[in-house]
Amino acid sequence: MVFGLWVLSGYELVRRLHDVEQRTAAEQQATLRGERLLATVRTNVLLGSIYLRDALIDNQSMNVDYYRNELNGIRGEVERLLPDYVVEVTSPEERQHWAQLQTELTEYWKSRELVFSPEAPLNTSQAASVLRRRVVPSRTTILQIIDRLSELQELSQQRHEAEVSVLYAELRNRLLLIGALAIVVGLVVALFATRHVGYLQRQIEEQRVAERQTRQELERLSARLVNAQEQERRSLARELHDEVGQALTAIKMDVAVALRGVEPDNRVVSSLEDARSIAENTLQGVRDLSQLLHPSMLDDFGLPETIRSYLRSYSKRTGIRAHFTEHGMEQRLPPEVEVCVYRIAQEALTNVARHSGARNAVLALSRSDEGLSMTIEDDGRGVDGKALRVPSAHGLGVIGMRERAQALGGTFSLEPRPTGGTCVAVHLPAVPSTADLSDSAQSELLAG
Repeated sequence: MVFGLWVLSGYELVRRLHDVEQRTAAEQQATLRGERLLATVRTNVLLGSIYLRDALIDNQSMNVDYYRNELNGIRGEVERLLPDYVVEVTSPEERQHWAQLQTELTEYWKSRELVFSPEAPLNTSQAASVLRRRVVPSRTTILQIIDRLSELQELSQQRHEAEVSVLYAELRNRLLLIGALAIVVGLVVALFATRHVGYLQRQIEEQRVAERQTRQELERLSARLVNAQEQERRSLARELHDEVGQALTAIKMDVAVALRGVEPDNRVVSSLEDARSIAENTLQGVRDLSQLLHPSMLDDFGLPETIRSYLRSYSKRTGIRAHFTEHGMEQRLPPEVEVCVYRIAQEALTNVARHSGARNAVLALSRSDEGLSMTIEDDGRGVDGKALRVPSAHGLGVIGMRERAQALGGTFSLEPRPTGGTCVAVHLPAVPSTADLSDSAQSELLAG
């Protein structure tokens, strides 16, 4: 808007300035033509009076044609120039003086007929009398009119200059007015823009606060969901181990007792052997499922031993050689930290078996004053760098691992290794050992 106002005002100022310049140039040209015409008339009138005087004094017939031709020439020049200029005169006073000048010139040129007529004076005294009575007064009148016209032209020039000054003053005032208006409009626009930007910033800040609160709420809900899931897994694992496992063990023992009371060649022995084998396989499956849901070793022996046990069974199931290293893991960690690290390791190793095509995997645990770190590396095909920049391309497993780490204030990263394969890195902030916690704090942690 301000730019458009400046363009419009600039165009208007340029147009008016062009009009003023054209008018000024036209007035100057008209004034110059008028001055030249008056100078020509003055010169020709004076020259005509000289020719008339010489013709009266020199009354020889051989020179009459010369003087007549000269007078006709200067008269013709004036009569040719004067009408063309008079039609352009706009001032009534100037037009009146120019008309009077034309009349006086007509009378003046009539006086030359006396010189060339039969009544022309024959001596010097008569010629001087004619000049004094007829030529000189007419010439004087013409020169006075010319002087007056010169004065009028000068006044007209001064009046035009004053008009030009007024026009320039109007242009200057208009320019100042437009500039002030543009500044005011610019300030109004700037004020409005500032207020609008401030409003948008407040909206953005409110939206950012709402998003942060929503994210924190989602993180809390995710943490509660994970805790609820772990509690449910622990309960299911306990039920499978205590109820189903004990029932299968009782069935196995009853089948064994029944076998001792049956003759070896009895056909029932085969059925009982099948039943005992099914009971043993089912019991082993229940134990494996219980360990997958929630390993009891994690509560009884801690994180390192549980991971060692899991890696042994992992290598048997997948054929991937899994290695484990630890540092500073002599003391137990809080239960939620052990569960978090164990679940991340479990998910990461499952992804290695499913997607990497690796032959070796290394899991390293390290604890220091700065916190707990875990890395899981494999020598498989690795991950695509472009997919790493798209969170939705990682899958729910990676999202779950990241959420578990963030729920405890930690960090999670998934990156390709320079030598091939993938590296999963988890870092949790410094956490106290269970030995450093009071009984009430431990009960709160165990309660989730």
